[in-house]
Amino acid sequence: FRRKNCPSCRLRKCYEAGMTLGARKLKKLGNLKAQDDMEGASSSSPTEEQAPKLVMTRIDGYECQPIFLNVLEAIEPGVVCAGHDNSQPDSFSNLLSSLNELGERQLVYVVKWAKALPGFRNLHVDDQMSIIQYSWMGLMVFAMGWRSFTNVNSRMLYFAPDLVFNEYRMHKSRMYSQCIRMRHLSQEFGWL
Repeated sequence: FRRKNCPSCRLRKCYEAGMTLGARKLKKLGNLKAQDDMEGASSSSPTEEQAPKLVMTRIDGYECQPIFLNVLEAIEPGVVCAGHDNSQPDSFSNLLSSLNELGERQLVYVVKWAKALPGFRNLHVDDQMSIIQYSWMGLMVFAMGWRSFTNVNSRMLYFAPDLVFNEYRMHKSRMYSQCIRMRHLSQEFGWL
């Protein structure tokens, strides 16, 4: 008897058993070794009784996707404000300082979000760090593009509720060409 390898199916079974996302049940090392020995002792070729179960595993994998999407929705980070003082005149230094502050705040949320992803904590710490190091910027730009699409119909860049870049701010930030590319990303959501 092999357990289903689909992480989504295992997560569904955990929820059905009453477990929560934040709690983790730790197994003793001896139990893990005993389980590995039992799996190694079982025959490698499936019997006639096991074959239909293997086919069902694939079919069940498709049914588990909505559960995984529900988990992603549940752990979605909240709204992060930049702390930008809109009463001050827009200047290069004020805008970039606010963007830097927003980036720091959002990075904290990205790390918390990643830790809540199913299976992320099971990875080696070096792998966790590498994943975050190589994906944080893409995640932030993608999220900003989505916010721009949903909040201001892709006309401006919606970095945060208190930091929205219109054409004037794009020029003032001295990053106009980069801003136009990011705005184009948010416009592509409308074409989906």
